[in-house]
Amino acid sequence: MRDGNIFLCDYKRLDGLKANVINGKKQYLMAPLVLLHKTSDDKLMPIAIQLKQTPADDNPIFFPTDSEYDWLTAKLFVRSADFSEHQLNVHLLRTHLLAEVYAVSLLRNVPMVHPLYKLLIPHTRYTLQINFLARLLLISPSGVFTQFASSGGEAMITIMKRSTSSMTYRSLCMPEDIAERGMEDVPNYYYRNDGLMVWDIINSFVKGVLGHYYKSDAEVSQDSELQQWIQDIFEHGFLSQANTGIPQRLSSVAELVKFVTMVIFTGSGQHSAVNSGQFDYGGWMPNNPISLQLPPPSIKGKTSEATMLNTFPDVNTTVQGMSTMWLLSKQSSDFVCLGLYPEEHFCEEVPCKLISTFQGELEILSTVIKTRNKSLEVPYTYMDPALVENSVAI
Repeated sequence: MRDGNIFLCDYKRLDGLKANVINGKKQYLMAPLVLLHKTSDDKLMPIAIQLKQTPADDNPIFFPTDSEYDWLTAKLFVRSADFSEHQLNVHLLRTHLLAEVYAVSLLRNVPMVHPLYKLLIPHTRYTLQINFLARLLLISPSGVFTQFASSGGEAMITIMKRSTSSMTYRSLCMPEDIAERGMEDVPNYYYRNDGLMVWDIINSFVKGVLGHYYKSDAEVSQDSELQQWIQDIFEHGFLSQANTGIPQRLSSVAELVKFVTMVIFTGSGQHSAVNSGQFDYGGWMPNNPISLQLPPPSIKGKTSEATMLNTFPDVNTTVQGMSTMWLLSKQSSDFVCLGLYPEEHFCEEVPCKLISTFQGELEILSTVIKTRNKSLEVPYTYMDPALVENSVAI
C-alpha cells in the first residue's frame, strides 16, 4: 500500500437497491468492493472481493485461493454490478445526458453567428435524436434496460440520482480525473495514455479558436450569450449545485477554453471510450451479465458449477442485453470522425487554418496508436481519432 500498488474499486452507489423482477423471478444486484494489486509483471489483479458494503458473517471476503466456483461467482457479481454502474453512470449520465445539456443550452442561448456556436454545433450532431430513442426504447417502462437489467425500474432512478449528486467538474476533465483517482502510473492503461493525448489536442485547438475571438478576460465576462449558456448548464445540468465545481459564469479565456475542451471531449473521446467496446467486452455474457437470478454465496465452499450456471440470467435476458450492446457498438453508416466538419461554419482564415492543424495532429495520433496496437495481443482502439465520432450519435 505504501508503494501505491493497492487499488480499491467501490460500487457503493449500488448499495441497498431493490433489484428488478424479470420473467417473474427476483433478480440480484450487489454493491461490491474489489481490492486489486499491481503486480511485479505490470498487471492489475483482483486479490479480494466483498460483495456487500457492510461486513457481516454472511458476507465473506472472497480470495483467488478459494474454491474455483466461489471465486468465479464472486467475480460474476462484480461484473454484473459493473454493468449497471457503467451503463447508467459512466455511459448514460456522463456522456449522453451531459452532451444533451450542453447541446440544448447552446441552441437556446447562442446565435448561429457566434464563434462558440460554430465551434460546438458539429459536436452535437444526432445527440438529441439518439437520446430521444434511448428514452423511448431503453429506459422507458417498456424499454430493454427497464425490462431486462437487474437495475432496471426503481433501482435505475436511485442510481441516476446518486450518480448525479456525486458528479464533479474535476471528474469530467480527464487530466484531473486520472490524478484524483491515483491512476497516473498504472501500467498498460491505454484509456489514460490515448485519452490524455486526445484531450491535449482538443485543448490546443479550442485555445487557438477561442483565443482568436476573445482577446481578453473582460471580453469573456461581458459576453451575455456565453454567460447565459454556462448558467443554463449549471442550473439544468448540475441542478445549481455549487459543490460540483461547475462554473456558474465564465470570467476568463482560460476558464472558457477548459470548459469547452471538456464539452467536446465528453461527446467525442469519452463517449467513444465507454461506448465502442461494449460488445467486445460484453458480448460474452459472463463477463458482463445484465442481471443475475440467484443470491450471492453467503458461505464459502458451497458453490458448484451448477450453482454458477443457475445464477446466470435467462436466455431471453442474455439475448436482449447482447443485441443492445451490439447495436450500440456498431459504427453508424454516416459516421463522422473527430475533427471532420462536413458543414463549414467557419469561413475566416485563422480558424480554418486551426481546423487543418487540428486534423493533422489527430491524424498523427491515429498513426501512433495504430502502430502501438500492432504489438498488443488485445489492441486498444477506442481512442483512435479515426474511430472516434465527433458527437454522441449512437
